[in-house]
Parts: sequence; C-alpha cells; structure tokens
Amino acid sequence: MKIRHVITLLAMLQLALLPAAAFQADAAALAHYKDKAIVLMYHDLAYAESKTRSATITPARLGSHLKTLKDNGYNVISIEQFYDFMLNGGKVPENAVVLTFDDGYESFYSLAAPVLKKYGMKAANFVIGSSTDLNDKETKHMTWEQMKKLKKEGFSFYSHTYDLHYYAPLNEKGTRTGPALMHRIYSAARGGQETLNEYKARVASDLNLMESKLAGQLGNTYQMLSYPYGEYNNMSKKLAKEAGIGLFFTIEPGINQAGDDTVRRINAGTPAMSGAKLLETLRAYDQPL
Repeated sequence: MKIRHVITLLAMLQLALLPAAAFQADAAALAHYKDKAIVLMYHDLAYAESKTRSATITPARLGSHLKTLKDNGYNVISIEQFYDFMLNGGKVPENAVVLTFDDGYESFYSLAAPVLKKYGMKAANFVIGSSTDLNDKETKHMTWEQMKKLKKEGFSFYSHTYDLHYYAPLNEKGTRTGPALMHRIYSAARGGQETLNEYKARVASDLNLMESKLAGQLGNTYQMLSYPYGEYNNMSKKLAKEAGIGLFFTIEPGINQAGDDTVRRINAGTPAMSGAKLLETLRAYDQPL
C-alpha cells in the first residue's frame, strides 16, 4: 500500500509541474516583435575585461549573450538575409537578430567564432582593409586567409573602409579633427584643406578599393558599410552609394524595419552588458502582436 501511495504522489507531483514547464516553453517561444530586426554590435574579445577597454568583452560574456538570445526565443539571422529584408522585400522570422562586429580584430577568429559555432549562430564583421594588409596595428587583426576560412563556415565580412578609420586634422594647428570619411582634411604639404573634388576622389578611391578587395579576396556580392565611429553625412553616403554600397550601419540604437538603408545597432559589446541587461534592453523593443 505504501509503495502505491508513493507512486500516486509522484504522479500527482509531475502533473502539478507540467503547467510551469509548459509556461516556460511558451515564454521562450514568445513573439516579441515581427517584420523588424534588431542588430547587435560588438568589437573585440579578450580573456580579461578592463575598465579602460570599454569595447572588449570575454568569450564567457559573449556566450551568456548568445544563451540569452536562444533561451528567450530570439532568432539570429545572417546579415545577407537582413539586407534582403531591408532592401529587397525579403522576409525575416519573428524576433530577428543580426550579430555584427566592427574593426576585424583577430579575436573574432580565435575567440568569438568558437563561441558562435557552439550556439549554431553566425555573425558579420566589418573589417578595416589596411589593418589586414599592413597588420602593423597595436591590436592584431584578421588576415584574409582567416576570413576565407570563416566565410566557408558561414561568417560574413564587409567594409569598415580601407583606410579611413581615423580622425584627421581639419586645420593647420590640428585643434579641429574629424572622421576622415566625412571631412575635407588639412594637408601641411599643400598648406590648406582639400578641395571638394580632392575630398571626393580620396573617399571614392578608398571605398572602391575596399569593395574590390572584398570581392577579390572573399567573393563578396553584397556591399555594406559600417561608418567609422558611426558618423556620416549626406556627401559620404552619396560617395558610398556611388561605390555600389546599399546598406549602411550606424551606432544609433534602435530597431530596424524594411525600406530603410540606414541601420540602427545596439551596443552589446561592453563589460557593462550582462545577459540579463541584454534581455532587458531587447525587451524594450517588444511590440503588441
């Protein structure tokens, strides 16, 4: 009799737990938004975080973010699917998320990619062409061979300009500076600022060189640009469009919907962003369905 009572109690306990389990499954499958996409932005990874490196996180923190996305019903899509959604009438699943990295650091190859592959997710990296070709920067950058290997595994690489990722002098004393993509820079050799035509020629040459590199080295057919420092103006965007670039990534936060060629991104690649904080940030974009 006692054994039968124990079995009965266990069965009743299991039945009592079923609604909670079902509720958890429903919560994970919840549609937070549809016909929109959130783009997350990351930069560098290292085994230790530092207050002086606000754009560097550990592989463990990245893993906590990916687990948060997976556990809460977010669907990571490729940047190419996102491009087609934004500009070509393509579709995206509910709760669509795109993962992007800027600058082309070597840590994307050695530290980020293994974590991404563990969760079955892909990401895009906006690389600085000169940092790859010269590889003389303080922080190591990926080689073309490393990018080729990752591209075969489903990762993507696009432009962060060839060599316009710096603040240039805008006057003789250098007391005014600005992103080289946006401004007519001061040249001591010529004793003044570039002319408008010189500025256009410099920027167009850089953007076209980078697109040529990406096509020749990686076989790219899509063309996208992450603005250095997230800054842009009408002229820089016009020159990029003339280079064939169709989609432009900023650092302005927000959610994206089809028909816009300017992409908003949420900065997730900071030590201040825990998995719980990321979820809170994403849930702010929930919409009634």
